[in-house]
Amino acid sequence: MRNLIVAIGMILTMASPTRAEWRQARTDHFILTIDDTENGARDFAIRLERFDAALRKLYNVGSSGERLRPITIYAFGNDLFNATCRCPGALAYYKPRAGGSFILTQFVPNVDRKAKIGGWSTQALLLHEYTHHFTFSNFPIAYPMWFQEGFAEFNANSSFEDDGSIIIGYPANYRAEGLQNGGDFLSMKRLLAPERFGYPDGDTLYGRGWLLTHYLMLNPARSGQLATYLSEMNKGVPSLEAGQKAFGDLKKLDAELDAYRRRSLFAPLRVSPSGPITVTVATMSPGTGAMLPTYALMLDGVEKDRRLGIAMTAEGIAKRYPDDAVVQAELAEIEYMAQRYDRADSAADRALAIDPKNISALVRKGQVAVVRANVAKSKDGAVWNAARGWYLKANRIDPNRVMPLYLYYRSFVAAKEKPSVSAVNALRRAMVLAPESTGIALALGRQMLLDGDAAFARRLFEPIAFAPHGMREKNTPLAVIKLIDAGKIDEAKAQLSDDKNNDDSE
Repeated sequence: MRNLIVAIGMILTMASPTRAEWRQARTDHFILTIDDTENGARDFAIRLERFDAALRKLYNVGSSGERLRPITIYAFGNDLFNATCRCPGALAYYKPRAGGSFILTQFVPNVDRKAKIGGWSTQALLLHEYTHHFTFSNFPIAYPMWFQEGFAEFNANSSFEDDGSIIIGYPANYRAEGLQNGGDFLSMKRLLAPERFGYPDGDTLYGRGWLLTHYLMLNPARSGQLATYLSEMNKGVPSLEAGQKAFGDLKKLDAELDAYRRRSLFAPLRVSPSGPITVTVATMSPGTGAMLPTYALMLDGVEKDRRLGIAMTAEGIAKRYPDDAVVQAELAEIEYMAQRYDRADSAADRALAIDPKNISALVRKGQVAVVRANVAKSKDGAVWNAARGWYLKANRIDPNRVMPLYLYYRSFVAAKEKPSVSAVNALRRAMVLAPESTGIALALGRQMLLDGDAAFARRLFEPIAFAPHGMREKNTPLAVIKLIDAGKIDEAKAQLSDDKNNDDSE
């Protein structure tokens, strides 16, 4: 209880009216929330877009489609970042969500300006985390731990040049200790198959993973080998066997990496300037600025026994801004997460009275209606159709919003009904719009198994099963993949529950 009171006190302090004005900068691929001047917010957003454009040019990725779902970046000062993230030592982190993926990053401009390329900095960590999002969104396939982190480190160490170009692939000097230990403690076999030979510590994994990625991507003598390795993995070939097929003698590669670590590295890549970048910057309303620290804390994820206190704090803030639809909609979301459903419903009603097209409030009305139908164990089709009606209304307002599509499908699962064709199509569309969402991928994979398309289901499970920070003790997606490969489809279906344990919508 004492920790809860302290946390609420910190939130109330951070939400005080003495804060500077919050800005929201929007571009094609980002929604940046930052406590800075209008020019500062614009410059930050432009750098984000420049980096995204460089990745797209370097890895031959188009922009169509991604504009429908920009990622949110919360750039917080040190105190607010630490209170929200509760992750000592971190400077940024990425959270993929069906409800809207985001990156939480520290924003300490006085420190950032002194950072050197290749050093530990907020820029490097932010670019690292955005690379994860870029990868999951554009190449949703299976990746081993070493490459997922190594690739993010490769792109993170970049410089923004005065002529508009970006240079990508500088040494990750802050991984020096991991690089030093790698040759002695992390052989190629262990790097490729840690589940068999032992998981290395984080710094060693990141360092050695970055070195191998850098070597394979920039060494002409090994051109194409990385693509072959990933292709073999995604055909179901185990990582170690795929590595042997793509790279040849692994002991030889180990020796080459150790030699590479001791000499000059291959030159980084210069990516030419991108085209014009459009940025719109708006000052957030006093209410949304006051609610932001509380809302971000709840989005970040807190234990269920702490949610009531946070909801009470949010309720107090919202009372000061009864005419702000965004504030009331955010309160509804917080109340829903705290399982105060009647209060969530009332807050959503207030938001809709101000803004009848508020998607978030419509979604919350649907979620509350589904909970009530579940609690009542309703078998009345009219009750469930009324609940789904909120999602359909939201979808008519904006067909490309993910949550109405996803939750429309999940309402059939909640009702223990066979999903309609339109519900399955809605889930498929949600997967197109949010390929980084674990919850959507699991739901669609399960549905595809039930519908007899085991091959498609397997492809959906692969990125989750091989996620760098995935489950090591109970990796259900990996177990399902093994059962599919063994032709035990009924057993694979039995492994997947229809509850919310893997739902990342919150």
